[in-house]
Amino acid sequence: MMKRFSALLLSLMFSQVSFAQYIEEIGSLETVYEARARSVLNTILRPTDYTLVVAIEMDRDEKKLKEFHDEMDVQYLPGMPLMGDAPTLGKATNKLHEMKSKTDISVVLSRNVNPETEKIIKELLTSKLHLDATAGDSVTVKRIELPADPPKAEPKPDILPELTWKMWTLIVIMSLLALSGLMFWAWRRGRAQDPRKELKENHEYKHTEKDQEGEEKPEEVAVAATEPAPAAVVEPEFNMDAVKQHILAIAAQYPQLASRAVTEFTLNESAGDASLLMEFLGWDTSKRVFTDVPAMAWARLGKAVKEREGNTTKSATETAVRNVYKAILAAYVEHEMSSDETNPFSFVLKMREEERQQILDKETPANIAVLCLHSPAEVTAGIVGSLDAEKRVKVLAEISRVEKLPHNVVQAVISSFNQKLTEMRMRPEPKIEGASVLAKVIRGMSPEEEMDLLALFANDNPEELERLRRVILTFDDLKLVPSDILSEVLNGYEVDSLYAALFKTHTAFYNRILATLPERKAMIVERDLTDMVAIPQRKKTAEVRRDICQQVEKVMYSRSLRVGDLVDGTVRAVRSV
Repeated sequence: MMKRFSALLLSLMFSQVSFAQYIEEIGSLETVYEARARSVLNTILRPTDYTLVVAIEMDRDEKKLKEFHDEMDVQYLPGMPLMGDAPTLGKATNKLHEMKSKTDISVVLSRNVNPETEKIIKELLTSKLHLDATAGDSVTVKRIELPADPPKAEPKPDILPELTWKMWTLIVIMSLLALSGLMFWAWRRGRAQDPRKELKENHEYKHTEKDQEGEEKPEEVAVAATEPAPAAVVEPEFNMDAVKQHILAIAAQYPQLASRAVTEFTLNESAGDASLLMEFLGWDTSKRVFTDVPAMAWARLGKAVKEREGNTTKSATETAVRNVYKAILAAYVEHEMSSDETNPFSFVLKMREEERQQILDKETPANIAVLCLHSPAEVTAGIVGSLDAEKRVKVLAEISRVEKLPHNVVQAVISSFNQKLTEMRMRPEPKIEGASVLAKVIRGMSPEEEMDLLALFANDNPEELERLRRVILTFDDLKLVPSDILSEVLNGYEVDSLYAALFKTHTAFYNRILATLPERKAMIVERDLTDMVAIPQRKKTAEVRRDICQQVEKVMYSRSLRVGDLVDGTVRAVRSV
C-alpha cells in the first residue's frame, strides 16, 4: 500500500515539474503572437483604443522540447553569431510552433470604437496569425470603458512686459499730438459753419459821415417773422464698390434670402430700380447669384429695360442701387436677428438640409410643428415643403392648434431631436433616392426603350411608376401641366412632329393638348389624328415625346416649379377658354 502511495506522489511531482518546463516556452510563443497581433491592430486602431491578451496551450512533448533546447544550444555555441533574442530565432521558434495546440486571443476595445470594426478585427487576426477554428483557436472581442488620455495642461498666458520710461514718453507725446489735432479740427469746423463771418472780417468797410450824407437811406420794411428754414439733410457718402461687394457676399451666403428680397422689390416697388442694380452688378453675375428669382420677376425686369428711355445717369443708378440695397439689407438683418443663439433649436437649424431631413423623417408631426414655430419663415417653408403630402397636412394642423407652449413641452421636443441626432451619428444611414437613380437610368436609354419601359410600369408595376412620376415628367402627365407652359413649348414644334407625338392617344388627352395651340394649327393636327393620314415611325414618336417632356421640365424649373407639384395637385392646369 505504501508503495502505491509513493508511486502516485512521485508521478504528481513529476507532472508538476514537467509543466514547469513549458512556462518559459509558452511565454516566448505568446510574445511572438502578441507582437504580430499588435502590428495588425495598429493599422486600423489607435493604441489607446484597445488592449490585447494572448493565451497559448502547448503539447507536452518531451522529444520536441528537447529538440527546441538543442536548437537553442546550437545558436549559443562559442564562435556562432548571435542573430537575435530566443523568441525570434527561426528554427527554434518553428519548434515552438509545432508544439502549439491551442491559441486564445482576447481583444478588449473601447466603447467609442465602431461596432462594425469587430468583424474586421477577427478576420484580420485569423488571417495574419494563421488561426484554425477547428483546432480550437479563437478570437474574442470585448468592450469596456478604457481610461482616456491625460488632459493636456493649458499653457499659461504670457505676461505683458512692463512699460519703460521711453514707452511712457512716446504715449504722452502721441496723446498731446492727437489732442492738438482734435482742437484744430474743432476750430476749423466752427469757422466753416458761418462763412459770412469770415467774409465780413476780410472785406469790412466803414462809411464816414460825409459818405452817408449823400446816400438815401432805404426804407425799413416790416417783414413778418417766419420760421427758420430747415437745415439741409446731408447724405452720407455712398461707396458703390463696397455696396457691390456686400450685396454679392449676402447673395453668396443666403441665395434664397437675396433672391426673395429682389423679387419682392421688383414686383411690389420698382422694376426699373431693380434692372439698374442688375446692370450695375452685370447681368451674367446677377443671373448666377440670384438663382431663385422666378420667371415673372425676370419678365418684369426685361420689360423695364425695354421701356427705359435715354441714357441712364450716374445719380439715377446710385439712387436705384441704394433703394434695392436697403431692401436686401433689411431682409438680411431680419434673418440674422431671427437666427439668434437664444433659439433652443439652433442646433437643428444649422444642420445640413440632408441631415435635417433624415431626422424629420423619423419625427412626429407635433414635434415638427414645435420646430417650425421656432424657425424663420423661409426655413419653415423649406421644412414643410420637404415633407410628404400626408405628413405636411398633419404638421400644418398641429401648427394651427398651438395656443401656448409650456417649457417642459419644448424641452421634451429638444430631447427628442438630440436623441435622433445621436442615433443618426452613431449609425449613419446614407439616403439614396431610388426613383432619382431610376430616372437617370431611364433618361440614359433610347427614347423607344423609355417609352416601352414606362408602358411596362403602367401595366405591371404602377407603384414604381407613381414614384417615378414625381421625379421626371411622363408624356401622359402633360395633361396636368398649366396651359401657358404647354403653349410656350408646343408652339415650337411642327405639325408632323405633334401628329407623331399624339398618334394613338385618347381623344380627351389630345384635345387637352391641342387646346393650348393656335386655332389653325390645332385644327390641322386634329384632322390628321382623326383621319390617320399616315403611320409615323415609332422612333420619331418616342423622340418627340421625350423632347417635349424635357422642354416642359426646363420651363417649370425656370419658374421654380417641381414635377412632384403637378402629381400632388399643388400646381393645377388651367384650361384655356
